[in-house]
Amino acid sequence: MASGMFSRGKDRTVSETAATIEDQIAELRDQISSLAKLVAQDVADGTESARDRFSMFRKNARQAGSDASDSLEELIASGEEILAELTARYKDTGREVRRTVKDHPFATLGAAALAGFVIAAILRR
Repeated sequence: MASGMFSRGKDRTVSETAATIEDQIAELRDQISSLAKLVAQDVADGTESARDRFSMFRKNARQAGSDASDSLEELIASGEEILAELTARYKDTGREVRRTVKDHPFATLGAAALAGFVIAAILRR
């Protein structure tokens, strides 16, 4: 009996091995297909998550812009109020100085002369 490489016993083993390999290949194809579906689902979920985060970011940015705009308007209004108050004080002070000069002309002239001497002394040094 020949027990060579091409004997019938070996043919069965080769065909059984080929069938096993084909089964393994089919199983790998199924696993790869399942993995591809899982990856596609993860990508879709990640895209949806990114879209949700971007939407939330955009909403927060709009709110921050609105808040900044409101704060700027409040700041401008506050600045206008301060300017109006300073203008009123300046006018009142001007009136007060004019009244003082009118009521006490010699004292005002003396104070102005004294201020002139002090300024001249400071500038000489």
